[in-house]
Amino acid sequence: MPASPDAAALGRAVQAIRAEKGISQMQLADATGFMQSWISNVEHGRRNVSWSNVGRLAEGLGVSVSELAARAELLAAQPPTS
Repeated sequence: MPASPDAAALGRAVQAIRAEKGISQMQLADATGFMQSWISNVEHGRRNVSWSNVGRLAEGLGVSVSELAARAELLAAQPPTS
């Protein structure tokens, strides 16, 4: 059974997809209506994100919620890199 994604894994997934797409935190903030500091907190696992906000993040990143969740699930099984 795959590991359950947690706030840190979701944050790493957001950060990875954002980097792959060449989107800055500020650009993602503009696309989602969130503050850049909120996105930073998500990426560092300091926010427990609601499903509605997961949807907004996915839309801002140009991916489906299922793609974002699947990436988080994969990253939950891997130790964080620093």
